[in-house]
Amino acid sequence: MTDTLQREALAARAAGEHGRAVELWRAVLAETPDEWRVALELKRDLKAGWHYPESDPQFRRAAASLPDEEWLAHYAALYAYHGEDLETLDQRARTVLERQPGHPAVLAILGDVASQRRDWSGAQAAFALAAEADPRAEYRLKRDTAAMYLRLAPCLSGAQPASVASYAIGFVNLDRNPEREAELRRQFAGSAPPLHRSAGVEGRRLPAAAVERLGGDTQMRGTLGCFLSHAGAWEAMLARGDRHCLIVEDDVIPLLDLPANLAGLALPEDFDIVFVNDRIAPRLDPAATTGFRTLTLVAAMHAFPPEDNAPGGDGYIVSREGARKLLDWVAEDGFGEDVDWRLIAYGLSPDEIAGLPRPSHAGPWLDRVGRLVGRAARLRAFVLHPPLIRTVGVSSDREDENRLHAAGAA
Repeated sequence: MTDTLQREALAARAAGEHGRAVELWRAVLAETPDEWRVALELKRDLKAGWHYPESDPQFRRAAASLPDEEWLAHYAALYAYHGEDLETLDQRARTVLERQPGHPAVLAILGDVASQRRDWSGAQAAFALAAEADPRAEYRLKRDTAAMYLRLAPCLSGAQPASVASYAIGFVNLDRNPEREAELRRQFAGSAPPLHRSAGVEGRRLPAAAVERLGGDTQMRGTLGCFLSHAGAWEAMLARGDRHCLIVEDDVIPLLDLPANLAGLALPEDFDIVFVNDRIAPRLDPAATTGFRTLTLVAAMHAFPPEDNAPGGDGYIVSREGARKLLDWVAEDGFGEDVDWRLIAYGLSPDEIAGLPRPSHAGPWLDRVGRLVGRAARLRAFVLHPPLIRTVGVSSDREDENRLHAAGAA
């Protein structure tokens, strides 16, 4: 029976019937729950059928039984490991290391786990051993980055209690993702500022007429929902009376425990917005970094990798005045395009956008988004180096909802 189901599943995949293939693979997996190859096959058709959130657990399920070499070969794709999964990943790596002492890739996995736990001392030690065994640039860079965060941690020491915090942390979270909220709260438990949840907007539930009226694209409803969610977080911070707020999405972790005040970050006075996420942060030499610094947004965008297509709206500090400006401007300009690119466009003049390096993703994207900006005024915008926030590898709700409607239209 199992062989027949597998043949039918492969035939369904070949015909492009991924939903049918998923049903068949689930039936096979019910009969052979410990067969990692079947879990990988199920994951493949889930991804092909735009069911990304379900594909990650299947990959982790398969990884629990993968042979050592297969596991190592797939490790780069195991980005979904986070939270409680890290203990499993750590234990597996140590078991493999006992069988293959000094294996640089396994040592690097231990360094990655330590980094995600903000154990920068452990990360530095693991990456240093990996670099000794295999002096590739990737391992040396990760070693130096761990050492950098280890040096910078004292800059944020002496945190005051949350009752006297000078800023808050506002996070966007969809009602259907309570597990992401729980994980985010766990990750930020060592940070001093108070955490405030802002309910996200599900773009897939918006009627087409509303999407068009708001300036969105009916085939990109997840993008609109994400934009509206950020606008809701700006409104919420003003309603609370926050002077400053770190706005984050629910798929991030802090790279350091955050202090109650912003003094240790050397931020400019009277800023409107400071991006603090790792996707927009410039790639500066970590070995030469001795403290936090801010760059103007235009300087950071000149250093933005030309192949990157997402500057990341997943972590930025906004002032009250900055939040007011953003709410006033989007009320006039609508909610078209991605929120992160709109934030960038609000911080760059047309001449600065025109002067960005070409060819790149950023230049043409900002050419288009910049046309939605209806005024000469711009945000006082900066980028922090090194970053405070990084995205973890979970499926993007925005992209999943976009795929859902794109598939429906097709």
